[in-house]
Amino acid sequence: MKKSILTIVLAVFAITAFSQDQVRIPSGYQGFLEYGNTWHVFDKEMPNNINLSTTHGFYFSEHIYAGIGIAFDFNSDRVIVPVYANMRYVFVNNKTVSPVLTMRLGSYMSSNMGAYGDLGFGVRFASKRDFALTVLVAGTYYDKIKEIDSYYNQTTQTYEDRPIIMNPSGISLRIGIEW
Repeated sequence: MKKSILTIVLAVFAITAFSQDQVRIPSGYQGFLEYGNTWHVFDKEMPNNINLSTTHGFYFSEHIYAGIGIAFDFNSDRVIVPVYANMRYVFVNNKTVSPVLTMRLGSYMSSNMGAYGDLGFGVRFASKRDFALTVLVAGTYYDKIKEIDSYYNQTTQTYEDRPIIMNPSGISLRIGIEW
């Protein structure tokens, strides 16, 4: 596993080194729209999520972006709505292909509230205009979701409550556009 991750990282940097096309360096306002999937590695019973997110902010230097955003993570059982601050670092932003590192921190709303975090690494494919496509692999963290489930107890012939704890954290694969 470590060798394959190292190979992917080295391949991204090698592609970046040989990418000779110059593109416009992003500056000022930028918006992002991303679509992805989350696979829950800590709670196998929880169905996988589909993610839609939008982030809006500014490039404060040639490499550093900061913004705020909202996401909708949903599956057949529930909707989770993270609200977050986003930091993004573009390693080589004047080339058509560049590695990118992104971090989101905030909180989420579902049946209860909790902390949200996301750390991603990927590749940014820029055009000569103010547009780019990004592919990211990210580790996504959510506080555990706690719910109460009512069930009928046959022995006592009454309805009883039992807590259900779910862990929606997992690994995400996202594709996004930047304008």
